[in-house]
Amino acid sequence: MEPKLTLENQAKTSDVKAILLYLFLFYFAWSLKELWLVEYIHLFNETIAAFLTALVKISVWILPAWLYIKYYLNISPANYLKINVNVKKGVFWGGLLSLLLGLRFVFEVYVLHKQTFHFALPLDSYLNVFLLAGITEEIVFRGFILQEINKRMSFWKANVITALLFLVIHYAVWIYNGEFFDLWGHMYVFILGLIFGYVYRKTTSLWSVVILHSFHNLFVIIS
Repeated sequence: MEPKLTLENQAKTSDVKAILLYLFLFYFAWSLKELWLVEYIHLFNETIAAFLTALVKISVWILPAWLYIKYYLNISPANYLKINVNVKKGVFWGGLLSLLLGLRFVFEVYVLHKQTFHFALPLDSYLNVFLLAGITEEIVFRGFILQEINKRMSFWKANVITALLFLVIHYAVWIYNGEFFDLWGHMYVFILGLIFGYVYRKTTSLWSVVILHSFHNLFVIIS
């Protein structure tokens, strides 16, 4: 039994090293984009800059995670990420939770603040904050990272760690925008990460959190 156990331990150690290497490269690449490359992207006009930003995000977020799952884990990425699992259930709960969230924003904006939603936003806001952020960020954090950590510990421990990692990925842009010391922002994003993880687990569909995340971002940018 000892040789078998040794091989299993070596495999587990190798898996941990692999995911840690992925996380290091992922955070390094995205920090480089947010703190350095963004200056060059903004040299282009609004439309080109928006599509370049989208291309970079897909390249840094979706492509490496997809390749990791396909070639290192040797699993179908669509199956692993639960993209093609419980699709109708995911769309239903994503839509319903987004509607409830929207009512909360309507109450805050129209009733509490006596204001209105602002839909006249640049292309980048609709393309990268609304349409793209939900799918890219949920593929990486709930679809991939949460599941990888959950293999090694209980769901709630994995969810807390994933929510912390989700929080940290925002640090580069907060530093760039001078928003790093906003304590409420840290708490809000961390709690949001916990909620997304819980919704993903209960619905067992990536689409529930993709839709919820996307509409959350939409309500935030138009408020």
